[in-house]
Amino acid sequence: CTIDRHFVFSVPAALTEPPLSPTMLVAASNSTCKPERVTSNYALFKIPMDGCGTRRVVGKTVVYMVEVINKVQTISLNYGTITRDSPVLLVECRFMPGALLTVSYVVKSPSLGPEIHTQGVFGVQLRISKAHYSSYYPQYHQPMQMLLGKPLYLEVRLLNSPDPSLVLLVHYCVAYPRSGKAVWVLLYNCPNPYDPAQLQAVSSQHPTSPQSQTRRFTIRTFQFLPDGEFKDPDEEIYFMCSTEICSPRDGPCVEGCF
Repeated sequence: CTIDRHFVFSVPAALTEPPLSPTMLVAASNSTCKPERVTSNYALFKIPMDGCGTRRVVGKTVVYMVEVINKVQTISLNYGTITRDSPVLLVECRFMPGALLTVSYVVKSPSLGPEIHTQGVFGVQLRISKAHYSSYYPQYHQPMQMLLGKPLYLEVRLLNSPDPSLVLLVHYCVAYPRSGKAVWVLLYNCPNPYDPAQLQAVSSQHPTSPQSQTRRFTIRTFQFLPDGEFKDPDEEIYFMCSTEICSPRDGPCVEGCF
């Protein structure tokens, strides 16, 4: 990220499997923000921060982000439209007064264009409760700061369910730092037996949500210690869960330790 306010970075085709198509890469917010140079092996970008990326402020830190996507290639069929585009890339620069400039990137799931975007039949949401599931933090909020060893209440729920008999299965949940240099398995069908502060699963008491469509679990806050390449003890921690929606009419819905 240059002093004249440009993002300069290259995206290798081999970043993903299957490989990316460098000629199809553009900035998500502005399709005119294209690579400066393209070969079969990589795309080299030099694009303005303000014209192609977005800016937000987190505390004293100014964050510039640009999302690089494939132009969506679709195949229209009688029953709908499909796409097999590779993941997108999120490139970020952080400016903090008195600190060194930091640059990072993350590969994330593709976001489809509005021409084929749909809400879908189902939705699954992972959210954090403020206290014993009485209220919840909004989807977008500044990073939380909590003391070590304090309980953190997580909930995974099925949204827009047209059938109350459907069951939400949570196969595994992990915690990982922003850099992706480490990962901690919270549960894999069952709570992680190596975790000294065992995860606790609780049932849902929400009157409008069937118990089989809401899964709740409590963990104790922890910290990734600096080790090798991972050098930032204050790095943000994220949570992710892998879920499945199961219909009892199609066979048994195995719920594991829940």
